[in-house]
Amino acid sequence: MGPLLITLLRYAIAGLFLQGLGIIKGDIGPRIAQATERDKIYLFLLGTFGVVGYHYFFFSSLRHTVVANSAIINAFNPVVTGFLAAAILKEKLAARNYVGGAIAIIGVLILLTNGNLVSLLQLQFNRGDLLMLCAVVCWAIYSILLRHLGKRYSGLAMSYYGGLFGALQLSFLVIPELRQTGFPELSTAAMLGLLYMGIGASGIGYLLFTMSTQRIGPTKSTSIVYSGVPIWVALLAWLFFQEPVTPWMLVSMCFILVGLKTILKR
Repeated sequence: MGPLLITLLRYAIAGLFLQGLGIIKGDIGPRIAQATERDKIYLFLLGTFGVVGYHYFFFSSLRHTVVANSAIINAFNPVVTGFLAAAILKEKLAARNYVGGAIAIIGVLILLTNGNLVSLLQLQFNRGDLLMLCAVVCWAIYSILLRHLGKRYSGLAMSYYGGLFGALQLSFLVIPELRQTGFPELSTAAMLGLLYMGIGASGIGYLLFTMSTQRIGPTKSTSIVYSGVPIWVALLAWLFFQEPVTPWMLVSMCFILVGLKTILKR
């Protein structure tokens, strides 16, 4: 499957899942019916930046650059988000929160470079890295929009309409891709994978991130996500695939945990 088709299918599944939650809670329909035209545009842009833009640039970057470059650029997402939050939302955090973010980023870079931070100076950037940077900017804008809309809409409503508008845009963008590849025959494993991505990552995951952004702001939420992911990846790789936990992994985890604790300190 091509990246646009994968993203479309997972968000179609996520939309059905979130719609079910919305029907149970009665939290989706009334708010959007009373939304202003400007808010409807913002909800549409949630799909543009958080669903279409981020995933398109992310997947496209991997075709033109090495995974290490993409991971390192992606690790700076909290920096970009923090800059935009300060410039657009006038978000002000304590100095220790920014120090915590810097410590966590150092931990992520230690993990990605296996302790050889000097190797960062030897990186060669290319077209794929620029695409990854575009993905980072898209996610930062998505986070800012969540914070802005979160004053008037629930996390469930924003997650649902962001996914819905994203899926609608993808249904048109995917046509050229399907003309080239055709619709693939999906195995049972592929369908189970799509269900997990739709319900787990795009449904529950996006919903929890949206609720977090409402409560502690885009900078802190993004810092937690992009700093915490490497720890979970390392632990799950050790648990399921018996991949070794190296000393540098332990060092990086200490940096990340100290950074996260500092970020969350009030």
